[in-house]
Amino acid sequence: MKQHISAVPERPTKPDMASKRHALRTQRTRELLLDGMYRLALEKDFRDISVQELLSHTGVARSTFYAHFRDKEDLLVAGYESIGLPQTRACDVAGEKRIVLDVSAWLFNATERHAALTTSFFNSPSQAIVLAHLENLLLILVREHYRKHGIYECSGLRGEVAVRSFVGALIGTWLWWVRHDYPSSANKMTEAFDSLMNNGTWPAAD
Repeated sequence: MKQHISAVPERPTKPDMASKRHALRTQRTRELLLDGMYRLALEKDFRDISVQELLSHTGVARSTFYAHFRDKEDLLVAGYESIGLPQTRACDVAGEKRIVLDVSAWLFNATERHAALTTSFFNSPSQAIVLAHLENLLLILVREHYRKHGIYECSGLRGEVAVRSFVGALIGTWLWWVRHDYPSSANKMTEAFDSLMNNGTWPAAD
């Protein structure tokens, strides 16, 4: 009678374990710095927050900060990245199946979760800095999505106009929502925006 011998699971090697520990330390450091920046941003204008103040607030060494970020604006961009990437979904647009980037849901829902912080940023003199980084991130996300799905035309204006029209409409709607103290839920804002824009295509009126 043959005895079945189960395979012995491979143990992680020392380099693998060291790499995982390094990744965890990196993640914890980034989260600590982001949390510190957000707490300070609730108290003062972003431009008035110095790197040294952030380091004193978090206990992170200066060399460690600069190992992760070029400056505090680089840290600000990392805050957007920490939200994760927008999902995609299939939907019917003017009778055609399209893969839509759910960037509106991504933006409205993340903002609703961090409403106090967003309000603080956009009631401060530094709002132009924050908005410029957000706009740049949205342009990159939407442009890459359009290219991937054959919507963007590199040889003409139509692709870039479509990207900037979509992002401009999203930011304009989003700013109105933020500056009017969130009069509707994120889900309702997403539904209203998507029903009109539908990934850059204006549907015929009912």
